[in-house]
Amino acid sequence: LSEASEMVQRHGAGLGVAFDGDGDRAVFIDNLGRVVESDHSIVLFARHLLRERSGEVVYDLKCSSVVAEEVQRAGGTPVMEKSGHTFIKTTLLRRNAVLGGEISGHFFFGDLRRDDGLYAALLMTYLVAASCQPMAALVDSVSRYPITPDIRLACPPEEAQAIVEALEQAFRGRPDCEVSTLDGVRIAWTDGWALARVSVTEPVITLRFEAHTEARLAEIQQLVKDLVPALARLLADTHPVR
Repeated sequence: LSEASEMVQRHGAGLGVAFDGDGDRAVFIDNLGRVVESDHSIVLFARHLLRERSGEVVYDLKCSSVVAEEVQRAGGTPVMEKSGHTFIKTTLLRRNAVLGGEISGHFFFGDLRRDDGLYAALLMTYLVAASCQPMAALVDSVSRYPITPDIRLACPPEEAQAIVEALEQAFRGRPDCEVSTLDGVRIAWTDGWALARVSVTEPVITLRFEAHTEARLAEIQQLVKDLVPALARLLADTHPVR
């Protein structure tokens, strides 16, 4: 992505696109050379597609809360789903949704009934051209909250599952938050959330946090550690893995 970013800036391009090996995923780079987070790309697609017809937008539960907020603002209905190509696609088809998207750069289009990186690239190019604005302006029109990347910690599966269950028990029934076990455990407040998931392919637990402010982000992370000492010890003793 760094090379693509440099090329966009060197050639004064309106945008850049990076595909994965088989072309079903796409990541965008704006005219300033900034890599665009996939959840922001979902918002740009949703704004456009929901003008043509109202409907549902299926999104990865690791996405920023901005996705749900912007979909509702555009007149659509956000539908949270487990991370993963199969889960997003299945829900898109079952619910006849307008759009689906996940953090990894898969974008699913209701009209196509599948994901397509090239189609996503062409549609994004059209959106930028039709807006008569630089892509950076479109990206900056989307709200942004402080959010962590995936925090991946080496952890035996049994211990990881115990931590997820401890988190659920610690927050279940509290009046100030909602607890979902759609995929691992996700604790959501009105101004932020925490997510913990156990990997099914390797001995790793993955954490992710978001909040409306940096101060609130730190507060949520500390609250999670205070209520689940096993997680606090793991965070203190383990370096994140790639």
